[in-house]
Amino acid sequence: MTSEFDVQKYYASYPCRVILRPGYPARAQYKSRFMWDHYSQQIVGSLKEIRTYADIGGCFGFGANSMAFQIFKFQGKYPETKVFEISPDFINIGKQLFPYIDFVQNDFRSVKETQDIFDLVTMFDVIEHIPDPTSFLSTVARHARFALIITPMEAGGIWLWARRPVKQGAEHEDGHVNFFTPETYLELLKKSGLELIDGKCVHAIAPQNAEYVLHPEAPSHEKPLVKRIGITLLDYKLFPYYIVRKIIGGGVYICLVRSNMI
Repeated sequence: MTSEFDVQKYYASYPCRVILRPGYPARAQYKSRFMWDHYSQQIVGSLKEIRTYADIGGCFGFGANSMAFQIFKFQGKYPETKVFEISPDFINIGKQLFPYIDFVQNDFRSVKETQDIFDLVTMFDVIEHIPDPTSFLSTVARHARFALIITPMEAGGIWLWARRPVKQGAEHEDGHVNFFTPETYLELLKKSGLELIDGKCVHAIAPQNAEYVLHPEAPSHEKPLVKRIGITLLDYKLFPYYIVRKIIGGGVYICLVRSNMI
């Protein structure tokens, strides 16, 4: 499936699908604030100042704008900010929304032809879309000192053979081609030249009862009794999450990584 998946063709119409999701701007901004609050002290403790920042796969720039503002609040000046996107529609709309951000219509691997080094990059829900993630992340390791990453864990639990979803690539709702368990994900980061500083797999990053703001497009119909019971068990934490993850899979991996190549 992945070898037949044309990324450029698939994402040509993707901006229209994204902008129709009413919770998207709030989610993009929330992710930046969430990750900054979790990991900023470790970044600034090493760098002192973040001069250059890039958001990879940053869509319209909502997340990059939010992260740049968090950096501004800390150091009193904005970093030089770039957004890398392959879709011209994302770029054109983003430039109207955030004219002070430098939108680059290109794959991040295009920086291999430059000497650019970013103090910080962010990749929120990006790696699952990349057909060759090792090559991509190796470029990140060569051109970024630190990276904040959010990636869904869509493979099943390792106790049930870590099954991949049936629908992949063009058949997947969001065009995902990579499906990880925490174990395979961490191995990918290490192989790509990125050192894990801090990270964990969580059930979700959105707080409970935030769906009205962050996920207003989610279906509100009542779930079947069996699913309601299962969700209740998870909500009341009758089982440790690491056990639940090993059985049913899912979750989101959040992390701060550092380059081993700079």
